[in-house]
Amino acid sequence: MITTHVDTDLGMLLPFRAEIDLASYLEILIAGFQTSMAFSDSQICTEGRGSAVIYSADRNDSGHPYLFEGCDTAHQILYFTPLRRNLLGDEVYRQALFVIEHSGHISMGLSSYQNRHHGQDCFLPRGPIYQRKTRRDRRVLIDGLIFLRRRDGRSTIARLHDFSPSGASFYTDEAFVFGETLLAEFEIPDCGVCETVVTVVRRDILSLGNPYRFVVGVKMQLTSAQRKKAEQLYLCKKAESMKRIVDSARSSIG
Repeated sequence: MITTHVDTDLGMLLPFRAEIDLASYLEILIAGFQTSMAFSDSQICTEGRGSAVIYSADRNDSGHPYLFEGCDTAHQILYFTPLRRNLLGDEVYRQALFVIEHSGHISMGLSSYQNRHHGQDCFLPRGPIYQRKTRRDRRVLIDGLIFLRRRDGRSTIARLHDFSPSGASFYTDEAFVFGETLLAEFEIPDCGVCETVVTVVRRDILSLGNPYRFVVGVKMQLTSAQRKKAEQLYLCKKAESMKRIVDSARSSIG
């Protein structure tokens, strides 16, 4: 079973898992975190409720949205309430990755599913907790094109996956390398075009059967004018994305 990328605000902050194993996805995420600490030093249990995404060991699981409810500090148990029905089954969560956003920062770590109690899923943290401040820009999933030109003059067209005023990811068959600098032009349907310099910050190999070989993440290097244009495109797609979520919710209620 393949689950879609989480369309909550927290889900939009996180890069696409791209059907890779849990340990490799954790390594990708760790690069954006400033500190790691023992669970007892993380203060997760003192900061109240928050939004959460939990990833199972299933490579096709692109995350499931939860509400973080708090802890049993004596037994170091984390309590989560699923925001949508989860059909993956408990066994694939014996090894899981949780990401929690609350109090202006994000915490994440490996964990294992224990049981279900009064509608809440109980997880035990395993290993260090990683924390960073919440980034202002939240990615939106997007259907559009990115035109890329390399330093040697070669150019290619790729399919956008997500976008924010500071970064983006796209699908491609080109083997871009970490640290490579490119001239990029984003073409967002019904919203406009933005041109800027980008730097490759990650490249994930997609599984066999996917139409593309790689998903590539880039960080933008924006002038003030380019930043303003990127924000306009982002807000345009964000409004469109939120409208779809609201329309979907209304349809399910009706």
